[in-house]
Amino acid sequence: MLIHNIKLSSVGPSISTGSGVVHEPSGMDLAMKLHYFIGVYLFRRDAVEGLTTMVIKESMFYWLNDYYVTCGRFRRSDSGRPYMKCNDCGVRFIEAECEKTVDEWLEMRDYSLNRQLVYHLPIGPEISFSPPVFLQVTRFKCGGMSLGLSWAHILGDAFSACEFINKWGQAVSKIQADRPPILPRPPPLPTNNNPKPQTPQPANTKPNYPLSINRVNPVGDRWVPSDNFKTNTFSFHLTSTQMTHLQSKCDPQPIPPFESLCAFVWKCIAKIRDHTESPNIVTLFKRDPNNPESGKLGNTGKIRTVEAEFSVADAELGKLGKLLAEEGSDERGEIEKAVEKDNGVSDFVVYGAKLTFVNMEEANPYGVEVKGNGAELVWYGIEGVGNKGAVVVMKDSDGGKGRVVTVIFGEDEVMKLKHELRDGGLLLDTDY
Repeated sequence: MLIHNIKLSSVGPSISTGSGVVHEPSGMDLAMKLHYFIGVYLFRRDAVEGLTTMVIKESMFYWLNDYYVTCGRFRRSDSGRPYMKCNDCGVRFIEAECEKTVDEWLEMRDYSLNRQLVYHLPIGPEISFSPPVFLQVTRFKCGGMSLGLSWAHILGDAFSACEFINKWGQAVSKIQADRPPILPRPPPLPTNNNPKPQTPQPANTKPNYPLSINRVNPVGDRWVPSDNFKTNTFSFHLTSTQMTHLQSKCDPQPIPPFESLCAFVWKCIAKIRDHTESPNIVTLFKRDPNNPESGKLGNTGKIRTVEAEFSVADAELGKLGKLLAEEGSDERGEIEKAVEKDNGVSDFVVYGAKLTFVNMEEANPYGVEVKGNGAELVWYGIEGVGNKGAVVVMKDSDGGKGRVVTVIFGEDEVMKLKHELRDGGLLLDTDY
């Protein structure tokens, strides 16, 4: 453990939200309640010099006025459906210290260590006391700093989480520049927490769920998947040269970077799994271009399922890339219906229900700036992934040409996947 001297506190909005304000998650939000995003933003000393804990907390007081929902706690209605009571209990704030410098941290080339920069606890077993958001500020020996985020997916998708942090960068920059913060908009009027009507199921029939989700055994008030599946996470970086080479393998038709990369990983996974476990169905998460709302929380990204009616392990990359780029249907509507069948009480796994690819290329994770300086490194992973695994793809800091790839798979599959990636030229020996 490289982190020590950990201190916990809470930070809430500077203006009271008011009594009786609740937030009702949509069916899509409830489908994601067993999943969590964890992210790390690493800053050098020049960016955070003078950024004391007091300044950080002061900026958060104003910032959280607009994000008061993240400061609430969950409850259950009489029907059992979860909702958020916006009671200003605050996000959990963690202070920590690291014995390394930022350069030493980066030189270790071990993305798995980033998990030490994130304080993560799932919601429950007492949901009325569990924060949905944790923020960890870690000070490095050189004066640099990291900001770690643990984000309950029920609040919103990766695009919401990145926008959340980017808005904090704007708030702290205003505080540092001695400019008065923008006055917060007033809290909304209280909303009624009326249970949504249930759709009765015919007797002795098994409900049909969309391919992108799996219903799991009830988890109660501890919001983690109910199985004992153990995952391992590792990440690697692809340079712009490697990405260009990978896309050239998808000729003759041009395939976008995300789909090219997913095609290669899909093929690798198909090779290491036996025939009965071959992943012929995959799920893709991507930003919805028709939903460009900024600053609004929610799970609004497209969830598309693609099925290959041929051997993935033996297929050409171009064929797989074309399938990923052009085929498949958006299942958000079907997911909503599945969740609402029993008024949002059942529990589901989405990430890892099928082999899942998450496109964070348009999430703007490098949009956060402090004193005009961006983060030196941004990394994101997912907690609560099912046994089919998940892959997160995001741009790196070199202008969007390279990629950082994070894979979450079963412990027994990780080493096999690393060998396949290395044989394909996507993983160097130094990445082990």
